[in-house]
Amino acid sequence: MWALLNSPDITQRLATTSQLLVRSGIEIGRLLDSMVRDGDAVTANLPTQMLFLSNLLYVEPVRGYMRLAYSTNKSANSAVLAVRTVTLRCNHRGAQFAFTADKPQQAAHSGQPCIQCGLPTAMLGMQQRGAQAPIQIPAQAPVDCDLRMDLQTFAAKVVDVSLDGTGTLLTDPTIPLCSGTRLERVRICHPQCKPFLVDLEVRYVSRVVLPNGARASRIGCQVLGSREVVEELIRLFIVDLA
Repeated sequence: MWALLNSPDITQRLATTSQLLVRSGIEIGRLLDSMVRDGDAVTANLPTQMLFLSNLLYVEPVRGYMRLAYSTNKSANSAVLAVRTVTLRCNHRGAQFAFTADKPQQAAHSGQPCIQCGLPTAMLGMQQRGAQAPIQIPAQAPVDCDLRMDLQTFAAKVVDVSLDGTGTLLTDPTIPLCSGTRLERVRICHPQCKPFLVDLEVRYVSRVVLPNGARASRIGCQVLGSREVVEELIRLFIVDLA
């Protein structure tokens, strides 16, 4: 039986596990947005032994950046702007989150000076249960898939899947896909599990240029399948470390 997955958010999912590694860009954006709405404090311990105390002002997932309020400590602001990357921590809805932001630089938001950083590519979530054992972060492995159209098969990469089964693929820009297309029996391959099949419903197709200069199609889709199969795919991007 094929069905959409109705899943809780990350903080609810942490209620059933103690540590999660979130590699889904969709879920990272949702988490950061909720931190903005809640006005949560964000902190960073700097090499100068100063504490940077701030909060998130704005998240721009399409262009890949976020903005932080200036701390009241001018020296801490200068220290953040002087480093290449900064590790931020936030207590959010009963859980602790840690994430790295790169390339801090001066910016302005609503006419006020602020600090702009690149969005994190991963977030570590932990329940607030006292001291935690050291965490071994697993290496990220490619998630490949084969798209079947009529009698042809095309290779693609799955680059994101969220808790509600929203996915993102990258593939050759010459493949003729459009919104509303139903891709059946898409074969998902990952080094840490056996290949499995899902259906995909295309929501949008956009053309992008990859960091290496190559052109590709970015395909937004809904993953359709049994709860167990879709959950197996989600776990490749939201990793239970407990």
